[in-house]
Amino acid sequence: MPIVTVYQHGQSSGTAPMRNDHDRAKRDIVMGWSDKTARSNTRFLQSVVLESLTGTGYAFTLTLRDCPDSHAEWHKLVKAYIMRLNRMGMVRLHWVTEWQKRGVPHLHGVVYFPPEAGVSGQHIIDHWCTVAFQYTAAFWAQNVKPISNSLGWLQYLAKHAARGAKHYQRSSESIPPGWIKTGRMWGKWGDWDIAEPMKFHINRQANFYYRRLVRSYRIAAARSEGNPKSIRFARRMLKCNFRPLSEVRGTSGWVPEPVTLQLIHHLADQGFEVEQ
Repeated sequence: MPIVTVYQHGQSSGTAPMRNDHDRAKRDIVMGWSDKTARSNTRFLQSVVLESLTGTGYAFTLTLRDCPDSHAEWHKLVKAYIMRLNRMGMVRLHWVTEWQKRGVPHLHGVVYFPPEAGVSGQHIIDHWCTVAFQYTAAFWAQNVKPISNSLGWLQYLAKHAARGAKHYQRSSESIPPGWIKTGRMWGKWGDWDIAEPMKFHINRQANFYYRRLVRSYRIAAARSEGNPKSIRFARRMLKCNFRPLSEVRGTSGWVPEPVTLQLIHHLADQGFEVEQ
């Protein structure tokens, strides 16, 4: 039976498979971004309670010129940096590892401090350049922007929750040569308030109708942004030439919770069966 899952800042819908017997990698072997890893990162971001994001926040992109020889060196560097942020008084952190086209890792993230800590974006850059000195981390190559309101968080969310495992910055083809594994691709630390998602069970016909509603919403949202690429992607989101797969294809995306609930209420108003 199809299920619609409603998060604070997104939704997903789909039909669970009757069987799931694909091969699984060992848990201690992590080779870059997988669909499961990307989904777990997205679900976390979409579940964050916006009103709980207190303090002074910064979104950052931190880069290197030279690539560490192994994943162990990279994670040692990230750990040392997080320890420095912790000593500065950070209250929460989210980070992801992604790749430049030339096969060098870089760190995206968002970090919050108490206002009285007096931490600036320059402090965040200075500490990175210090711990990453041996890999030639130039001051001018780092990017740190303040998150002054809820819009800043939603912009960060829209950027990083929309990226799947096939995004070019997460492609396995960009993993540095010689790395036999990559370790964890994302992580969080500190005080995050997470809301449990709501789940609604709908029948097959309701699912077809719901998918079209979501597609219409995403097309309208893309048009309001004036982004031709997003418009084309939204129009093709349900396209599939294999009918058995097309009929069970799900949806996923950054749709605000109130909008998703309105769509579900509309299903009920149209006479479809909806069970929570």
